[in-house]
Amino acid sequence: MSSETSNDSIRVLLVDDEEVFREMTAQTLNTKGFKVVTAASGEEGLEKLGSQFFDVVLLDVLMPGMDGLEILRKLSAERPTQQVVIITGHASISTAIEAMKLGAFDFLIKPAKLEDLMITIQRAAERGQMQRRTLVLETELQRSKGSGRIVGESQAVKKVLESIEKAALTNLPVLITGESGTGKELVARAIHAKSRRASHSLVVVDGSTLHEQLLASELFGHEKGAFTGAVGKKVGLFEVADRGTLFLDEIGDLSLPNQSALLRVIEYGTFRPLGTTKELHTDVRIIAATNRDIEKAIESGEFREDFYYRLKGLTIDVPPLRERRTDIPLLAEYFLKQAIASVKTPVKLSKEALQALVSYNWPGNIRELSHVMQLAALFAIEEGEIKLRHLPEEIRKKKQGKSSRDGNFPQGSIQKDSNHDEENSLPQGGAGTTLESLNEFRGRCEHGYIKKVLGQFDGNKSQASKALGISRALLYKKLRLLGLD
Repeated sequence: MSSETSNDSIRVLLVDDEEVFREMTAQTLNTKGFKVVTAASGEEGLEKLGSQFFDVVLLDVLMPGMDGLEILRKLSAERPTQQVVIITGHASISTAIEAMKLGAFDFLIKPAKLEDLMITIQRAAERGQMQRRTLVLETELQRSKGSGRIVGESQAVKKVLESIEKAALTNLPVLITGESGTGKELVARAIHAKSRRASHSLVVVDGSTLHEQLLASELFGHEKGAFTGAVGKKVGLFEVADRGTLFLDEIGDLSLPNQSALLRVIEYGTFRPLGTTKELHTDVRIIAATNRDIEKAIESGEFREDFYYRLKGLTIDVPPLRERRTDIPLLAEYFLKQAIASVKTPVKLSKEALQALVSYNWPGNIRELSHVMQLAALFAIEEGEIKLRHLPEEIRKKKQGKSSRDGNFPQGSIQKDSNHDEENSLPQGGAGTTLESLNEFRGRCEHGYIKKVLGQFDGNKSQASKALGISRALLYKKLRLLGLD
């Protein structure tokens, strides 16, 4: 048995029309720590499955009304991650083969040994947990690409790390505030990883990317025919994240109806999939994040006050990068190492380039710094060192307009070397402006034009690639390199 799944966390539904077997088996499993609910018929079993989550269903085959194989077919179609163990006294090879084809985890014959039954339940529960994780694995890998540990030694970062440790000890909702690009999702991941829920899924939902009905469908699921385009039943993310954590990013962009629906889930632990009146139970820890001033949104009527106070069980404010300048050298080196791993070429960071990074105010915060380091490493491959001319124009201008005597460099950061090599300066143009390298000029032009074309097609990459006369694969590559993905 895996250390991730203990008996007292495994919920079992036993569906069997034989009362003596049903009650004795349930009582025995309950004494071993399992949480067992019983049903005397297939119809009753489906009703209970519709109102709460079970790790494993123990299912008899021959029952009056709906038999076990019919239930198994229905569950295989509508709940592909539901683990079913057939346990019957009327065994046949053909029945066993049919059950396994329909997706049953195992087939046991009555009277099954208690030890065999317990091991089967435990293994089935573990497989179900793994399958539910797989449902969100692809999205998780994409979203977490490039993310990692929280880097920094400033007092502001230490305060955030202390808050993460405290939040991990509770199941209270957490509200993470801060500007875009400050690393709010990274904080949410750290809380989940340190919590008791770490062995279960962390599911991420971006409230700014889905309109009202789609978000409700994603979170709560829907029945077939619930709305136009609902061609089949969909399992909601609240069910996928059961016993784990649901991270709601950009919570300030949620519509008022969705705020009301989420408030009900937080208060009662229940929700209704679209197209049904049945309530499902969920055990999910909510972590939310926003870059908006929620209190102003409450004043303007855009955000529910009661929802806000339910979310802020604990509040963590992530500081902008300009308020933690002592961390910029550490972050720059951290992102440079990631860039080097990508381009597979050693690249260093010059003193003057680092000074410019520290002087800049970083309106895009850590996300902007990450993109800058990736591009700078790409432009500096041939020389093996990132110099001032490899940085974006706005960062160079900030550096040229500031002297190290301004006191804007944190203690311990690298100061300007008055004897720096002349090759770090570009020749002056006729109007006294610094000339760009060809790579910089091309990158700046491509960045602006591709961004404009994407905007004209509302972000549709297929249409944008056709308009640009390039393949979608090349467009995706350029989006990554130019920091537009």
